Amino acid sequence: MNSRQIKILYCIVREYITHGRPVSSRQVLERSNISFSSATIRNDMRRLEFLGYIFQPHTSAGRIPTDKGLRFYFDSIQKLASNFEDSSASISLRQAAIVADVEKILKVTAKALSKVTSTYVVIEKPKQEKLLVKHIAISPISQNYFGVTIVTDLGVTMNSTVYTGYNFTHYEDLQRRLNEAIRGKMIGEIKKGLRDLRLLNDHWYNEKIEEMLFVLQNVFESEEESGYIKYGLEYIVSSGNLDWQDIIGLIKYTEDQNKLNELIGRFSGNDDKVIIGNELGIDELKNFSMFISGYRKFEERLGTIALIGPKILQYEKVYAYLKYMSNRLSEVFSKR
Repeated sequence: MNSRQIKILYCIVREYITHGRPVSSRQVLERSNISFSSATIRNDMRRLEFLGYIFQPHTSAGRIPTDKGLRFYFDSIQKLASNFEDSSASISLRQAAIVADVEKILKVTAKALSKVTSTYVVIEKPKQEKLLVKHIAISPISQNYFGVTIVTDLGVTMNSTVYTGYNFTHYEDLQRRLNEAIRGKMIGEIKKGLRDLRLLNDHWYNEKIEEMLFVLQNVFESEEESGYIKYGLEYIVSSGNLDWQDIIGLIKYTEDQNKLNELIGRFSGNDDKVIIGNELGIDELKNFSMFISGYRKFEERLGTIALIGPKILQYEKVYAYLKYMSNRLSEVFSKR
């Protein structure tokens, strides 16, 4: 493409995203600073159609951008996001950060992002294996039961109920011994230690050690399911650019845990990404775009944020909000 054709393509995509209707050569002339004849614009539009950036739904209609045209548009405006700031989104996140509970922070973030972008937001919760144990607390529930609460470095808590089978009384001593053993260790490290533990001879037996192992195995040996915070399906349902088959396809891939893990995992590397239409590689999602970013604690990636919307949307706005909020979320967790 020459520079004039690039300007024409940019104008076509921007106009179509804004108004949702095919764009004619007359509209390009009226809404841009391109000072050429209508015939020249039409010739360039035919050239852009031949190159696969736009298409004409029927004779005498204007042009509509293809996935390739949308990709060009996003790549050309991507740098605009670096200067973006939104005070209302920032206020929402700061208010959530006051609360210690990580799930609350992620829910507020998902809700704020969904409202300002009109997309379906999926945020991956931090994986337990990466969390550092700060404290373990034990408290009686009834004669044969006590509760165990694990507090981590992110404020995430894990709560378990342990059945003893007898009247257990020395809670404070057990709590002290457990804190000495696991405080400052990652949950993944503790789980690995429990899996690899082998008591080879009877003379290793010690009642206090057995007691500690019994509690730790009850708390940590359950398999962790990857969890997500999701918000904003109503924006997808009300979109004028999607039909019911599109919505059913999205629900199929976001409500099934395995399919969602596969979808997020396929694109959640270390880099931010925008995947448009057929680039997703899933026929049911060909009319969607997905925006991917990660949130971190210092350099360690804690989870992925995905914004899913119709592929005809305001790319610069959605990408800018996502980058801004993922950066603020990373700041919140890095200060903990």
